[in-house]
Amino acid sequence: MSAAIYFVVPGQPVGKGRPRASSRGGFVRMYTDAKTVTYENAIARQATFAMSMWSVFDTPISLRVVAFYGIPGSWSKRKQLQALNGELIPGKPDLDNVAKAVLDACQGVVYQDDKQVVKLVAEKRYSYDPRIEVYAHEVCQ
Repeated sequence: MSAAIYFVVPGQPVGKGRPRASSRGGFVRMYTDAKTVTYENAIARQATFAMSMWSVFDTPISLRVVAFYGIPGSWSKRKQLQALNGELIPGKPDLDNVAKAVLDACQGVVYQDDKQVVKLVAEKRYSYDPRIEVYAHEVCQ
């Protein structure tokens, strides 16, 4: 039987930011912006809680990420209903950047290395409850 976990990260989804560079004393230093670090830490906390009964997976992993974006309150009721029904799709941040933030945050918590992820399904939707839902399970070989 394969192990599986599910967890939710409340709040508006945040995409992985571009790497930043600064120079000091003639040396260039690469770093991740604070917003990305904060969001990845929130994901890692929820993943750690979900993994409380499991040790870090060392097998191939299938990962499903569903990003639910908040519906702007300024939209008309009709437009809000269209968003909930999937007739409108959220814009930024890009879904691949949201998935990358999840992949990086789960590394060392859910799985040893993100090269273990052999299947990745990601989607984005609107909701009155913005969040990210993550479902990970071991792939039977």
